[in-house]
Amino acid sequence: MRNTSLLILMVTPLLFGCTTNPSDSIIDITSESIPSEDSSFDTTSSSEDSSSSSTVDYQGYDGYQYDPNPNESDYWYNTGLNLPIGVNYHETNILETLKRGDIVFEATGFYGITGHVAIVEGIFYSETYQQYFVRLIEAISVGVAQSILTPTRMIDKEDSIYRVINATSTEIDNAIDFMTAQLGKPYSVQPIKNANEDNPNWYCSELIWAGYYHQGIYLDIDDNDNYGSPITPREMIASPLVELITF
Repeated sequence: MRNTSLLILMVTPLLFGCTTNPSDSIIDITSESIPSEDSSFDTTSSSEDSSSSSTVDYQGYDGYQYDPNPNESDYWYNTGLNLPIGVNYHETNILETLKRGDIVFEATGFYGITGHVAIVEGIFYSETYQQYFVRLIEAISVGVAQSILTPTRMIDKEDSIYRVINATSTEIDNAIDFMTAQLGKPYSVQPIKNANEDNPNWYCSELIWAGYYHQGIYLDIDDNDNYGSPITPREMIASPLVELITF
């Protein structure tokens, strides 16, 4: 009965809360650079311009100089590599707590029925805005895209953070490499989840499930490593292989 109900829900393109502004359809392929003088920058377990939250001192580089933008939600989704606006992370511990590979669960996704999930690609530095910021990979209405996570988004979308238990840095890097290779593919919900790298389309939780699936980490409470039924965001965070991170 549960699977039947899920299949009925799939008729809507908004399933799993994967929505954004359809006009933001171009993924920016330019890159923000790292300040070369930052000796505390750690690239041992992530891409060349993302940081390890355990080694970087964010004080003074957390966007404290920027006032909250009343139109900030216009800049959350499909931002590409670059930070589109200055974001004030000051007086939060988001930058210090989040790690590459963490799963961001947004409770408001699909009207709160299934929620929405994205993965933390890393913490990056913007030369333009002289600050660090959190970049995500997520499957949304325009397709698989890179977006940003801000304190305001976390509040508005009722976000919580889940970490894959005992995942190694190599497994996390490989999972994110898989997801990065899917950037630009369209969004679509299918009745059977697909982990193939040539899958022509993705929905939010399927993309993250597939990335970890290839590392032998099965974030599905129902059928472990089997393809079978679809996977919802709420099922993913109920997996015994993830833990809630409090901060």
